[in-house]
Amino acid sequence: MATALIPADAIIRSNGEVKTTSLMVAEAFSKQHKDVLRKLESLDCSPKFASAHFCAHVKNQQVGIAKRDIKYYEMTKDGFIFLVMGFTGKKAAAIKEAYINAFNQMAEQLNRQPKKLSSDKTVRLRQAVDMLVSKKSIPYPACYRIVHHRFDVDHIDQLTPQQIPQAVEYIHKLAFDGEWLPPVDSPAVAAVPQFSAQDLYSFGLLLNRAEHMRLYIDSILPLLKIAEHRLYGPMREQADTARLDIARCIPLLERELHRDQDEFLVQLTQLMKRLHG
Repeated sequence: MATALIPADAIIRSNGEVKTTSLMVAEAFSKQHKDVLRKLESLDCSPKFASAHFCAHVKNQQVGIAKRDIKYYEMTKDGFIFLVMGFTGKKAAAIKEAYINAFNQMAEQLNRQPKKLSSDKTVRLRQAVDMLVSKKSIPYPACYRIVHHRFDVDHIDQLTPQQIPQAVEYIHKLAFDGEWLPPVDSPAVAAVPQFSAQDLYSFGLLLNRAEHMRLYIDSILPLLKIAEHRLYGPMREQADTARLDIARCIPLLERELHRDQDEFLVQLTQLMKRLHG
């Protein structure tokens, strides 16, 4: 049986997608996991493709008599095919075929499962995500992760009909950096300040330093890629995540600028202008 060529749990469901892991690939092809990681992190694919089809994770695993953190990657079917296309030989070909068949079987099983929302119900949300990606240059997986985290779901198809417009409005707020107006039928309620103006200015300084660090990482990523350095993948992922986190935080601080303009809020206003620049 072809599927016996690969581990029984080689195919997993993660965030509503059919995936495998670098650990399973190493086991199936009888390779050292460190060698699979090295090949994966040196793939000559675009950053957009890598962000869409590979995702780094860490788990605590028993190694000999001790436990330590192990880095591994989850990957989609397209990511798997890109990774193993260079694995040659008759046995490797049989393993690839078994893997692809397993991917397809799992996808068919998921397609037969009823979903809470039909795809047309999520069109507006997907369009909002497209706009956020376009305006902020944020990878699609990172955009969807923030929706998953915000509404505590694994996939947007798990959102209820009531949550869809809330998710669309939330993405719009991120895309427009606070320029999005609340719905007419949702009158604004005066918020009670939770932080002092000095606290907000301190948060602004931290956000500014985070943006400078992100830009520094972006500047050295091309060098790490050329050198095929093992930190290229993790640092690129950190830079992508930081870009999204900063985009989320800027509107939160700007919402507080309506307060009486004491010296700290004046300084915060100037700081926000520098961040936008």
